[in-house]
Amino acid sequence: MNDLEERLRAAFDARARTYEPDPHAWARIMERRPRRRPARWLLAALPVALLTVFVPALLNGGLGRNTAIDPTGIYQQLMKERTPLGKEASVDNPSEGKPLRIWFARGKLGYPEVCYVVERAAGEPYGACADAVGLEHADAWYVGSTLRDGAGTAMDWGLARQDVGAVAGVTKGGQEFQGTVLSLDGAPYRLWTVTYPAQEPMSRIRISDDDGKGLGWWSRDGLSAPSGQPMSAPMELSQGISVRPYRTKDGTRLTWSRHGAELVSQLPAAASPVVITPLPDMIIGFARKDVARIEVSFGSGSTASVETRPDPWNLGVTLFAAGSPSDDPDESRRVTAYDSSGKQVWSHNEPARTAPDEADKVAGEVMTLPGTEGSGRPVRLWFTQRPDDGTEFCSTGGPAPSNRSMRSCLLDFPQNSHSFQEATTYLPDPGADIYFGPALADWESVEAVLLDGQRVRASFLRGKGTPYPVWHVSVPRGTEVGGFVVKAKGKPDKQVPNYSKSCEKRAARSGAARQILPAGITALIVSGCATFWENGEVVPALPGPLPGARLSDLLDTARPVQWIDTKTAWYGYAPAGTAKVELRMKGGATGTAEAVPDSWGQNVTLFAAPIPKGDETVSLTGYDAGGKELWRYELPRQQGPRS
Repeated sequence: MNDLEERLRAAFDARARTYEPDPHAWARIMERRPRRRPARWLLAALPVALLTVFVPALLNGGLGRNTAIDPTGIYQQLMKERTPLGKEASVDNPSEGKPLRIWFARGKLGYPEVCYVVERAAGEPYGACADAVGLEHADAWYVGSTLRDGAGTAMDWGLARQDVGAVAGVTKGGQEFQGTVLSLDGAPYRLWTVTYPAQEPMSRIRISDDDGKGLGWWSRDGLSAPSGQPMSAPMELSQGISVRPYRTKDGTRLTWSRHGAELVSQLPAAASPVVITPLPDMIIGFARKDVARIEVSFGSGSTASVETRPDPWNLGVTLFAAGSPSDDPDESRRVTAYDSSGKQVWSHNEPARTAPDEADKVAGEVMTLPGTEGSGRPVRLWFTQRPDDGTEFCSTGGPAPSNRSMRSCLLDFPQNSHSFQEATTYLPDPGADIYFGPALADWESVEAVLLDGQRVRASFLRGKGTPYPVWHVSVPRGTEVGGFVVKAKGKPDKQVPNYSKSCEKRAARSGAARQILPAGITALIVSGCATFWENGEVVPALPGPLPGARLSDLLDTARPVQWIDTKTAWYGYAPAGTAKVELRMKGGATGTAEAVPDSWGQNVTLFAAPIPKGDETVSLTGYDAGGKELWRYELPRQQGPRS
């Protein structure tokens, strides 16, 4: 990976994808992703940094959940509802001078987690379990860091795929520190660590396979440092959490950190007496200065109580951080605040979030996605009639960590009639990957095409009173699906490619020769996608051929070209016979790319060129060698993001 936007895209759209009339969308990646509405955790959403959305999922899947202060007791608490996966590791923690204990476990919903216990040189130990499935498209990624104030040496650490043999930390100035990669028998991933001087902050890790072949790099942005100027020393809370005020352009912000990384940053002013931030298994936030204790009662019957501490900076708030007995973001809960005398001063009820919002105009019944009933957290499906957007197809829930408190809606349905989403179940073992989406009335069948060419036929679900049926197909968890074939009455079969999770990894590991194009672009076709490199770094891929098919099968009169751009180049593929492609932008700027036949028998031509300076692209036109226009593609008008 070589661009933060690409990593964000992969993190956010891992479970919901859309095959759009305009898959270009690189410059507007946030418009492409299905709308996801965060769960209402007691209050309205707070202004937090973008990375906060997924950093907690990487760093704090468990974040404690214990009251024991003995390392052995912490381990026992963490493993109450988990089973070990493979051997564990004990690595030196240079920031504390004490060991850092790391192991893998299977959580109660079946998915793998990485757990750890941190012993402190001057403080209570703490432990946590974080899900280990959030970045399945990566070769190696960060989980945490021992970096803290006052430490002379720090260690970053994370997970890697089983064929990753080496990891090196790279500073902003380009200095490298060689890391260590550990392979644990029976574990789903390898562990990596990089130790470095604390005054030499890391910016990324460079990744190589067991044979020393470079696999790219991964940014440390997920462990981003707090922004703004610190106004004082941090205040230590429980569970290894610290909070510190920072001076920013928006005013004074309170920033909670752990593992040397920002968890959330908030303005201390709030209309509500209690503000709780949605971190899995944690109760963290601030309250009105007269609030001395917070009690959270969950629908399952468990209760968490946490004492607040006055802020030492005279901001007029109290602060709190504690482990939570619940890891279900959809569970109902009641929050009650008490003053120092024990008198109740405020309470709030939050209903369970397993269905549409009350304001939604649901068309027909709310359905359960077949195959998720016994997963521990079923997926709910429904259609919504919206006066401005027409019909929406929405889903919520699901056992995968990425489904926590997430609601996904396909906004362009039914205009875009080949949209699909994905849910992963882990129970009963080994689990399943379930693909599903809305179907039009004339659809006769949908088939999933596996990478080996095998086809699996989908079933149709029709809820009472729903405007459209829903198709769904299940394959064993981890089975690669290259795409889908939709058969509609009286129409040619429609091929709908699936951006394979392993596409870019397989391309990076391939020994096949890449095709050289202008503008520093090289290309390689693998099942699932057309992969491209710009000056040796992977850049966004394009839809690839379904197994047994060719790239030309993805082009038709309505969509005669597949293309995308970066900040410096634009590239793609077009019908055979195309010798030149002209790009035209709003305002009149143009660019021209020479096209050459592909070298893999895909019946297309490939093109690439430096991107011209200008505004939004409005059209692409293809010409033959004699200058005759062969095709023209007018880009659909871009829609702004909707929340």
